[in-house]
Amino acid sequence: MKKLTLLIAVAALGILVYKQMAKEAAPAEQASTQALPSYSPQGAIEDEIINGDTTLLELPRLAGGNNNYFVTHRASGKVNYSLEYDVTKLHSRWVAFSFDAATAEDNVRRSDAWSWDPKIPAAYDTSNFFRRSGYSRGHLVASEDRTFSQAANEQTFYYTNMSPQLQTHNAGIWHRLENRVQEWARDRAFCDQLYVAKGGTIRDDQVEAERIKGKMVVPRYYWMALLMKKGKTYEGIAFLTEHRNYGKGEHIDRLTLSIRELEQFTGLDFFYHLPDDIEQAVETTDPHSAASRRLWWQQ
Repeated sequence: MKKLTLLIAVAALGILVYKQMAKEAAPAEQASTQALPSYSPQGAIEDEIINGDTTLLELPRLAGGNNNYFVTHRASGKVNYSLEYDVTKLHSRWVAFSFDAATAEDNVRRSDAWSWDPKIPAAYDTSNFFRRSGYSRGHLVASEDRTFSQAANEQTFYYTNMSPQLQTHNAGIWHRLENRVQEWARDRAFCDQLYVAKGGTIRDDQVEAERIKGKMVVPRYYWMALLMKKGKTYEGIAFLTEHRNYGKGEHIDRLTLSIRELEQFTGLDFFYHLPDDIEQAVETTDPHSAASRRLWWQQ
C-alpha cells in the first residue's frame, strides 16, 4: 500500500513538472511560429518550380505554388523568352520577353519546329490537344517576334507557348497587334528596348466553361503589356481583346488601356522590378491622352 501511495505521488509530481515545462515552452513555440513568413500566393515563389531568371525586367510577378513552372528559354547566348506554366490548366499564365538591338534582328524565317517544351515534364504534353478541337495553335510569343536566330525561332513552337485561339482572332486582331509591336520594337529611332508581357486569361472567371479534353482552359480574353525604354525614359501601354472575331475595320488603338487597368482586370502585377516611382508613372499613363497618342500613334 505504501509503495502504491509513493508511486501515485511520484506520478503526480511528474505531471506537475511536465505542465510547468510545457507552459514555459509555449511562448517560445508561439514566437517561433509568428516569426515564420506567411505564405502569400501573389508573388510567393517558395513552392514554384523555378528554372529561369526571376530578375528580368519584363516579367510579371510570379504566382507561386507547386502547380506552376517558371522557365526562361535561352538561344544563341541570349535570353529568348520566359513563361509561367500552370499544369492544372495546361496553359501558360503569361509569356515575357524583350527586344533590343540584337534580339530585334530579323535573320531567319519561320521554322515550324513544333515540339513539346523540354523544360516542362512530358506528362503535361498538349501537342495532341488542338486537332479537331475547333481552335488553332495560337502563338503567345509570335514566331515573328523571335527571328534573331534559328534556335530562338524554333523555341516559339514549343506547345507551352501555344494557346487555343479561334483562327479568326489568331489571324485577325491578334496578328495585327503582333505586327504593330514588332514595328515599334525594330524601330531604333523609337526605342532602345521594348519589354513585352502577354497572354490569354486563365483565371477561373476568365475562361470558357468547357476545357479541351476536359483539361486545357480556353481564354476569354487576350492581352499585352508593353514597356518602352528610350535613353533614360520609360513609357507604357497595354492592350486587351475579347476572344472573338473582330472586323477588318477595327482600330487597334481603341483596344488600349493603362497598364494599371490591365493589372486590375487580370490580377497580374506587371513590371514590378521597376523602381516604385517609375512603375507608378508608367502604369498610370492614360493611353488616350494627347501625349500618348503622339508617342505611340504619331497622332
